[in-house]
Amino acid sequence: MFLDTLIRVLALLAYAVPGYIFIKIKALKEESIPAFAKLLLYVCSPCLAFYSFSKAEYSEQMHTTIWISLGITLGLLVAVVLLARILLHRLNHDIRWRIFMVATALGNLGFFGIPLLEHFLPEYPYAPVFSQVFSLSMNLMAWTIGLFFISQDKKYLKIRKLLTVPILLVMIPAYPMFLFGWTFPPIVEESIELLGRMSTPLCMIILGMRLATVKIKEMITDWRSLLAALSKTVLFPIFAFFLLFPIPLDPYVKATIFLLACCPCASMIQSLSELIGQGQKQAANVVLISTIVCIVTIPILSEIFLPFIF
Repeated sequence: MFLDTLIRVLALLAYAVPGYIFIKIKALKEESIPAFAKLLLYVCSPCLAFYSFSKAEYSEQMHTTIWISLGITLGLLVAVVLLARILLHRLNHDIRWRIFMVATALGNLGFFGIPLLEHFLPEYPYAPVFSQVFSLSMNLMAWTIGLFFISQDKKYLKIRKLLTVPILLVMIPAYPMFLFGWTFPPIVEESIELLGRMSTPLCMIILGMRLATVKIKEMITDWRSLLAALSKTVLFPIFAFFLLFPIPLDPYVKATIFLLACCPCASMIQSLSELIGQGQKQAANVVLISTIVCIVTIPILSEIFLPFIF
């Protein structure tokens, strides 16, 4: 288990190497990173969400479970971020701590989570559907409360801002297609799948580009990022487990949400910081350190808690 997880994480990190090299040899400039981040946020990530959700077959039980899962995951995320805000309210003036607040809850659900589910729950083909439900909750929170916490700009709390959330716009056509069993022509589905599968390498390439602009010594001595990484990869999944344990859901749905809670900090934190032009280096540190830390935390937490779920 430990070796399998280690290999999977190292394989994901390998995608960061081209981005790192291109910045170091000056084939790309640091100013180009936000453009790559926008491509990930507005094109590849929504396609990944649409493709995963479109694979589900409608049933009344599945429909009900999706809505219950949406409520649970959204409540979990908001509760953790608000708790971090309350505990760190005196440090709210520092962008590094504002990144910390958001990083405690946002996980790498699509790019890291789906490969993780395929590894731990191969016998449950609908598990990726719930990764997108969790991802929808995360995006709703990230593009509103999350952006507000990072930027301190109240415009992100306006309801109309939800209309700019990419994954929500994707779910508007995806949901009726799920309800009525509609599908696109095969060539269109293949194109959507291809763009969606670009999400993982692209997000890691962006991470590598940003890391090329960070001093290694500053990163490994950044105790705030380490604390944020441990909060996300240890405290958050434990909190999620105790929230899920008494809820009457199918065990594989609980296991799915728990495993997704174990994921490292979301590359979205980095993308959002690039979007608003604040805390980019701090966000890159948090994402990388948490990805390294999860090499140890995922095998340990899954060994301890998954038997209680199943």
